[in-house]
Amino acid sequence: MIMTVAFVHALTLSPTFQLKELAGGDFVMAIMVYYVLLYYIREYARDKVPVLLGAVAIISLLVYIFWFPYKYEVSSKGLYGITTAYRWIPYFAAMLLGAYVGMRRKELNYQPWLDLVKMILCLAIFYGIQFGTKMYRPIAPWQIVTLLPLMGIVYYFYKCCHVKWLEKMYHSKYGNGLIMFVGGLCLESYLIQNILFTDKMNDIWPLNLLVIVVVILACSYIVRCGARLFQQTFRTEGYEWKKIFSLY
Repeated sequence: MIMTVAFVHALTLSPTFQLKELAGGDFVMAIMVYYVLLYYIREYARDKVPVLLGAVAIISLLVYIFWFPYKYEVSSKGLYGITTAYRWIPYFAAMLLGAYVGMRRKELNYQPWLDLVKMILCLAIFYGIQFGTKMYRPIAPWQIVTLLPLMGIVYYFYKCCHVKWLEKMYHSKYGNGLIMFVGGLCLESYLIQNILFTDKMNDIWPLNLLVIVVVILACSYIVRCGARLFQQTFRTEGYEWKKIFSLY
């Protein structure tokens, strides 16, 4: 985390930082709390996950109705705005859903084409509602409804990833290596991506999307190597350069 903060502030030329940045910001702090909750759920309420999902849904709705102050905002303070912390409440449902699906994965009825159609339908509903609520302020509060198709997107995307040709790719040498490399950089990518986003390449759209993904992954790899170097500096053994520069 120290290397991430150092990298971000070196690029932005900012000499000061907030203490919570060393903890990873709101995202990492929320995830750490959720992992603690998931531990107790796994130990004492494995068979109650659907009930807990319902409870999170009710809590999310009540907090949104009675306490969320930005219902009519169509800017960054909306439901998914980065300036509000509300989203971490319903997002816990995504973690619970992932845990539940993981436990029941062998019991799921995988129908690749039908699952793909359902995922696309959920995407269309999600962005359709978002478009409407962002365009017409009077109906902005109804953006809360998008949480339902969002959960559908997560669920059906998981099922779509179980098609046979993808499973072959997962177990191939290069496919597995690519997944391990990208997956291993998820945290670093999340933490540094905002400072790397730019609109200066919009004239080469959609190629700019690919370019920025490559840039983010490359910078994330540099940050991770730096973190490993920093970690090995404070031990009695010598540096293990192979581990420092390992892709995953």
